[in-house]
Amino acid sequence: MNLPCLMDTNILIDFLNDYPDSQFRNQTLAAFSQGSAVSVVTVIELLGWRNHTRLSRQGAQDLLECLDELPLEPDVVAATIELRSRHAIRLADAIIAATAMTHGLPLMTRNVRDFKEIDGLTLINPFAGGVS
Repeated sequence: MNLPCLMDTNILIDFLNDYPDSQFRNQTLAAFSQGSAVSVVTVIELLGWRNHTRLSRQGAQDLLECLDELPLEPDVVAATIELRSRHAIRLADAIIAATAMTHGLPLMTRNVRDFKEIDGLTLINPFAGGVS
C-alpha cells in the first residue's frame, strides 16, 4: 500500500535495527517516500531510549527528519480522551491512534493487537502485507 500513514514507534525501531524482511523494508520505504508522519509520542519514545549511543541517537534523529511530526493538538487530546474512556489502551498508544484518526491517516504498526478494537482506525501491518 503506497500512501502516507502514521508510523508507530515499533516500525521505526525495526527499520533502524535493519529488520531483514524484504516485505517490511519495501513497505516502510514506500511509506517514507509518500510523506508519512509520526506522532510527537513516537519522537519521545524513539529519542528517549536510555540505551542510545551517540551514533544510534543520531541515526534515529536522521530518520525522524524524513517524517512529518504531528503535535499533541487539542483535537488529538479530545480524541485520546474518548479512546481512553472506551478502550483499555495505554496512554501512548491512545495518543498515537488519536493522532492517526484526527489526521485521517492509517497507522502502520507491528502491534495490530493493541489497536484492532478501535473503530475508524485503519491499520497497516507491513509484516502481514496488508491493511485491516
